[in-house]
Amino acid sequence: MQTLNSVKILYGYPYFPSNTYLDVEQSSLQYIRRLQNEGFDVEGFCLTLNPPASCCTFPEMNIRWILRDKTLLKMYESLEKKLEGKDVLLNASGINLHPEFVSKLKVFTVFQCFDDPESSNNLSRPVARAYDLCLVGNIAEVDTYRNWGASNVEWIPLGLFPGSYDTSLTYDMILNGERDIGLFMMIDRSIKVRKERLNKLENAFPNSHFYGKGWARGYLSYEQEINYLKRARIGPNLHLSTGPINFRTYYLPANGVMQICDNKSNLGKIYDLNKEVVGFDTVEECIELCQYYLAHDNERKQIAANGWKRAIADYDEVAVFKRTMDIIQKYMENS
Repeated sequence: MQTLNSVKILYGYPYFPSNTYLDVEQSSLQYIRRLQNEGFDVEGFCLTLNPPASCCTFPEMNIRWILRDKTLLKMYESLEKKLEGKDVLLNASGINLHPEFVSKLKVFTVFQCFDDPESSNNLSRPVARAYDLCLVGNIAEVDTYRNWGASNVEWIPLGLFPGSYDTSLTYDMILNGERDIGLFMMIDRSIKVRKERLNKLENAFPNSHFYGKGWARGYLSYEQEINYLKRARIGPNLHLSTGPINFRTYYLPANGVMQICDNKSNLGKIYDLNKEVVGFDTVEECIELCQYYLAHDNERKQIAANGWKRAIADYDEVAVFKRTMDIIQKYMENS
């Protein structure tokens, strides 16, 4: 039986242009290097066509596949060569691999996606059944994959990524330190389904630090965001639909910020409610909770410190990848 660190993994990553997460490819390669330093036998492969670029929707990819598009087939040929001697292909963002191509591969294939349900029809649903295992980032959508006919499905946390949190923080620093920003949030306000809730939050807390598209304060640089997170007491977290499934779910507590997050029932499957994070179902409830914890700072600090401890222990890059490999090995042994 192979041990975790003897399984040879080809890690397929995306490379898209981004103002938020700096150089996406370098972030992926930095992540892979950290895994290698931890003893995992993992190598990277860019699955983006003509990078940096957005991924193909399934209809676009299907047309390329039918027409035998040279760019697509050249990438597939390079991928097959890279897979020689490997045990596992991990499509880490679930992009650009046609199900007919995947079904012919001779390695254990893993589909991973963090964009459900908003991108399900154009990304995950048409291809998930072709893989030996599906790792679903949105804990609310695991059964959805089973309903699509995917046979092996597990939840995997999105977790933290390199540089998204201050590694110098300690439990005592969060528990005993002082922070001068009440509420902080980096979020796109322009999306219609979320805008009304965000407007209510802004009206309730007009002096809070809310940044991103659609906010008067505009964008923060990546470095500025980390600095503000280190000063923030509370971080509201709102999703477009089901979840929790975003980076805030993990980087807020990792930076010592007390998280108040929607999708309360599923949040309780990721953290211990009211001890590590606080959940809500309506924006009115979110406002009340923010008001309460701003006025009860010792309670806030305790939850923030506990949330930090959980995030660092269970949801940092290495912990999440070890969890990934535990799941992969379980299904490889049964395949």
